[in-house]
Amino acid sequence: MRQRFRLAGCSDAETRVASTNVSRMMRSMSKVATYPIVLTSRRLLLRPLKIADAAGLARMTNDPLVTRNLLKTAMPFTTADARELILRARKKKSPVWAIDTGQLVGLIGLAGEFGYWLGRSAWGRGFASEAACLVINHAFECLEIDALHASPIADNKASRHLLEKLGFERNGVARAFCSERSKVVPLIRYKLERLTWEKAQSRDRR
Repeated sequence: MRQRFRLAGCSDAETRVASTNVSRMMRSMSKVATYPIVLTSRRLLLRPLKIADAAGLARMTNDPLVTRNLLKTAMPFTTADARELILRARKKKSPVWAIDTGQLVGLIGLAGEFGYWLGRSAWGRGFASEAACLVINHAFECLEIDALHASPIADNKASRHLLEKLGFERNGVARAFCSERSKVVPLIRYKLERLTWEKAQSRDRR
């Protein structure tokens, strides 16, 4: 029997659209022998996670100022936890990239929704914006999706500001349990449609 699901805070119609987008993205990724593919910018290498990242990922994530903005990740986040996350992502060929500046400084991905996190030492240096542009461009240029969705915690002003700077538009609210805070928190839902992205690309080329 096929199980139905519904995204928190979404109507049935919105859930069907999101499900269709995920299905299209997974079909696109299945055509690629190794996924995620490597993406590069002037300062960053976005690459698949590797087991050797486990210690660095645990050290970066085991920080209350990081985990308070994540829903499912809480302290203590051990090297074993990091290894399990990496193995799961590799097995599923999940669209999750390590953000590498010569060392691991964060993660970014499209697993379900667009999201990222960076270690505190990488904050305020423009890495999140640079990595996000790479992933968003890749998503719309190479994957069969019509829109990207993101749902930061409402008081995560830095992430909300970045999403708006990238062209995401606010389109609702939701609530979800945050493991680190041990309570249900409000989320702000954002959406970036392909047409909006295409218009921005066209303006940038002028």
